Amino acid sequence: MLTIELDSAPSRTDIQTIRSGLGAYNLKHVPVLTELVNTDVAIVARGQDKQIIGGAIGELSWGWLYVDTLWVDASHRQNGLGRQLMAAIEDHALQNGIPHCYLMTTSFQARPFYEKLGYKVIGQNQDRPRGHTMYYLTKVLLPAQNVPEFEIQSPPYAHVAQRLNDIFIQDAEKNVPLANQPLAIFLRDEAGTVQGGLFGNLFWDWFDLRFVWIDDAYRGQGYARRLFEVLDAELQRHHTIGIVADTTDFQALDFYKTIGFEVFGTLADRPPGHTSYLIQKSLG
Repeated sequence: MLTIELDSAPSRTDIQTIRSGLGAYNLKHVPVLTELVNTDVAIVARGQDKQIIGGAIGELSWGWLYVDTLWVDASHRQNGLGRQLMAAIEDHALQNGIPHCYLMTTSFQARPFYEKLGYKVIGQNQDRPRGHTMYYLTKVLLPAQNVPEFEIQSPPYAHVAQRLNDIFIQDAEKNVPLANQPLAIFLRDEAGTVQGGLFGNLFWDWFDLRFVWIDDAYRGQGYARRLFEVLDAELQRHHTIGIVADTTDFQALDFYKTIGFEVFGTLADRPPGHTSYLIQKSLG
């Protein structure tokens, strides 16, 4: 008999079990994923004293660049450093054969800045966080001239990535407090072994669903639906506005639709030959 366990402090080992299971599923359906670049990268700008004055962190995966973090020290803003950092990370992606980029920003952050760089809005989450809007933007990358030379770390040094992430969050919290709470729901057998589950983070009044996986032996038995029933109940307790995730044409779009998700954006050719769907579900 399998049991369902809610865990607000999941171990890295259990999270990795879900992530690895999902990764194996993806490779089974799209073997070409093994041939694509899959790494993180940091572009780091330093001042004369070698201290970090700006940086961009991204992920090269599935034939796309995802820019997770862009930060410039307040004393160096308005002089083009942010634009230069974006040009550098985009060029790095192109040098690795990646022609597309996507990112997210909020209504109190940098949408106009990204639009000036050629990014276009493809979808949004209303009230993420409350009173604001989260925007999803994409861009087809083109070769640029005079790309500035910055320090490139691929993968990023852990302390550098942590430093940039912490500073970025501090800036964001000047507008809206950020409480980032991990949450997992595991499907365990009688021996306590993880046979499936889901994992994500609760922040800015939404749940960002990262991974969902059920072992082959237990699919088609209603366990995935039960996992989401437990998740919905827990999120209602936290007064969460909604759930946001992404899925692909070879994963579980039809299932998500049956439990209340709707598509609000698409990323064509992610991974090559397939389509990724940005999906959301309101809990109001």
